[in-house]
Amino acid sequence: MSDKLVQTPLLQQPLAQRIVDLQARKPAYINHGEALMLQRIASDSLRAQLLTEDRITLDD
Repeated sequence: MSDKLVQTPLLQQPLAQRIVDLQARKPAYINHGEALMLQRIASDSLRAQLLTEDRITLDD
């Protein structure tokens, strides 16, 4: 398995600059369905994840 570093513009920005950029954005208004979807995505990303060979195991 090769360890390759994935670089994107967001990862290259310093964290402090990224926070300033996000705070400067205008608010985006979303509907109730979009809010529920974003909450679900956020909660799923906080679950413990284990990478095993070619599979991802989520700790539920």
